[in-house]
Formats: sequence, C-alpha cells, structure tokens
Amino acid sequence: MIIKKSIFLLFIFIFSCSEIGYNKPPKNLIPPEQMSFIMVDIILMKNIIRDQYAIKEKQMMMEPQYIYNKYNIDSTQLASSQNYYAQNPKKYAPIFKVVQEQLKKLRDSVQEELRAVEK
Repeated sequence: MIIKKSIFLLFIFIFSCSEIGYNKPPKNLIPPEQMSFIMVDIILMKNIIRDQYAIKEKQMMMEPQYIYNKYNIDSTQLASSQNYYAQNPKKYAPIFKVVQEQLKKLRDSVQEELRAVEK
C-alpha cells in the first residue's frame, strides 16, 4: 500500500513540473525585449499618476490605451503575456533585470539634470 501511494505521489510530482496546460506560451506572446519596455512605461505611468506629476493637458497619455497604441498590442495580449511570464519566473527574471537597469539609467539622468540646474 505504501509503495502504491509513493508511486502515485511521484507520478503527480513529475507531471506537475512539466509544461502542460497553463505553462504553454500564448500564441500572441509579447517578446521579452518588448515586455521590458512595456513594464518600464507602466511603472513610470503609475508613479506619475500616484505622485500627480502629470500636466492636465498630457493626462490622456496616462491611460492604458496609450501603451496599447504605442506598442501595437491589446489588453488581452498584455494580460496573457504577463500571466505566462509570471508562471515562468526564470523567463520573467531577465525582463525585470532589464527593467531595473532602464529605471536606474532614467534615475541617474534625472539626478544629473537636477545637479546641473542647481549649479
């Protein structure tokens, strides 16, 4: 009886780690390079909205539709790509590394500009 349970648990464990069902990439998967640019824009937009830095005339750019138009994607494609990458952390980690690098470059350039203005 213990052997049957052990084999059953081993069987479940082996098949739970394979790429079946939800782990398959969607047909319209956003490539990692483009996904990193999209993530940077989303992070920037959320921070601008949160801190209310948006100029009233340019608030229309802070809508999700702006991202969809800019990258020629739709909400379903973005959601399915985010789901896929979230279920595959090894594929999502390089995207976040690029996002961190891009945000660091932006922060450094803003700080450099602020130092130049202060002088």
